[in-house]
Amino acid sequence: MFPVALRLEDRKVLVVGAGPVALRKVLSLVEEGARVTVVAPEAVNEIETLAGAGRLTLERRAYRRGEAGEGYALVFAATNVRDVNAAVYADGEAANVFVNVADVPDLCSAYLLGRVRRGPLELTIGSGGGAPFLVGRLRTLLEERLGPEWAEWGEAAATFRTEVRARGLTLAAQEAAFTAFFTGTLDERRLTVRVPSAEERRAWIEAAAATLPAAPRGQPAKALLRAETETGPGAATRARATGTRQYGLVSLVGAGPGHAGLLTLRGRQRLLEADAVVYDRLAAGALPTDLGADVELHGVGKEAGRHPVPQEQISDLLVRLAREGKRTVRLKGGDPYVFGRGSEEAETLHAAGVPFEVIPGVTSGIAATAAAGIPVTHRREAVQVTLLTAHECAKSEGSQVRWDLLARQSDATIVGYMGVSAIRGVVARLVAEGMDSGTPAAMVEQGATSAQRSVVATLATLPDAVERASLSAPALFVIGPTVRHADLLNWAVRRPLAGERLAVPLRATDLQRQLEDAGAEVVAVPLPISPAARVVLGARPLTGCVVTSAAEVELFDEECHGSSDGTAWAGWCLGRDAAARARERGWPRVELVERAGDLVERVSAARARRAS
Repeated sequence: MFPVALRLEDRKVLVVGAGPVALRKVLSLVEEGARVTVVAPEAVNEIETLAGAGRLTLERRAYRRGEAGEGYALVFAATNVRDVNAAVYADGEAANVFVNVADVPDLCSAYLLGRVRRGPLELTIGSGGGAPFLVGRLRTLLEERLGPEWAEWGEAAATFRTEVRARGLTLAAQEAAFTAFFTGTLDERRLTVRVPSAEERRAWIEAAAATLPAAPRGQPAKALLRAETETGPGAATRARATGTRQYGLVSLVGAGPGHAGLLTLRGRQRLLEADAVVYDRLAAGALPTDLGADVELHGVGKEAGRHPVPQEQISDLLVRLAREGKRTVRLKGGDPYVFGRGSEEAETLHAAGVPFEVIPGVTSGIAATAAAGIPVTHRREAVQVTLLTAHECAKSEGSQVRWDLLARQSDATIVGYMGVSAIRGVVARLVAEGMDSGTPAAMVEQGATSAQRSVVATLATLPDAVERASLSAPALFVIGPTVRHADLLNWAVRRPLAGERLAVPLRATDLQRQLEDAGAEVVAVPLPISPAARVVLGARPLTGCVVTSAAEVELFDEECHGSSDGTAWAGWCLGRDAAARARERGWPRVELVERAGDLVERVSAARARRAS
């Protein structure tokens, strides 16, 4: 096989067939600007629409023998009639035209490659037509691992190449500059990249011009690779090697409410680049499980009434790690600047001369309420939102909250953080200031996670409802007219696997999608289990573990048991070997699932039985 990329813009391409398989090819061809002709007696609606818009030519008829040789640059056959596909291939061969017949490698002179695009960068994967399922899964894996920053990186590389060429350097010096760019911006082990600054690019070029005007090609000087500003992956290691004093960048990252899917892309990128992570208890579930084993993990978790690591020590730890040259992420629940004391940590870093940045997160006041079916704004009902810390109600004097003003705002939503222990005081203050005791109100516990629970009541009855339901921190309250939408819009609890938290092998992407679409919180675990994955597994109790082999049972055994409360935990075993090993290991409940496609239904049925 000879891999090659084709520029198909304004070139004639024939597609025989107009069903779902053909549609995938047609969409890609139209996107590339090809002049597409589709031949088929019938077509799916999407192809009909493209034809009606003039994006392609649709001829509703059967294929004519010899047609593939009528001036087309490329031909595709995607019918469900083998004789037609064979005729298209034979005609293409006779006319020396490349032909691809869908899912029939023997009738192909051209094979389609899986493609991952990030701006100007394109990665392709092929199997010679023999194992398309591998191509699809590898493409999915790379789509998940390579974030949008790779597009910016590719564009920066193109700019850098132009800048290098403009200097008129020798080939050896050019190669040295390119090596500096590559080494300084790519972490090969973690497969993460960063975009260098203009100052870094100039430094690399100047170093190449000064130190390697005639160096042998492929032997760049060591000094060249250190000319960058030390904020890239592995900064600590480079600083120690050169004896220079460099401060690592500290990223204050908002983890959202604790569900890994609500961590921002930028936040995940910084975590994958980190040398050290300092995380709160409520942020632990958002850690990427595929963090490298060499990343330092510092748990400084706070919980209601218990702060094992004082705030001053946390700030000092960030400064120390940065002064050691370590690229550090401070992972905080919600958003760093919304009742997260992130501004205090930023001020400490600034005073110490440590470079820092703030990467916002999805604050729980928005995420948890949405997950419980409560919009914080609604046209004609709530046009403003107040976020407050409930502890303010305990201050007899000097409260920074104007409870009298809040009580009179009938068109507003009040969201109170850290509200369980203070809810009776809050209600008393608002009612005393004149708020209608019948105002809709709710409390949401561990919102947007598998452990989410909520109660909906009125302002006057909310404290007793919270007590009866035994809700506990972390939780927040919501007061205002939009709470009345909760029953209608509480989408999360309606999904069949709501409340499930399942550990699944990281590579089992299809299973992950099935479970997540059904409402489960999925912890995708690399095998062997990484230190970060252990932290995530322990963040909240698991309800089960999905395994596909006896080896996975062994790898998951201790971790899954240690991360569950044991009451409803199940080992979902895809295959008899896995089930047999799970029973040998004494798993409390082993469920054999013969087909992966039955997994969601089986888990849902088990939930229904427990509920009844």
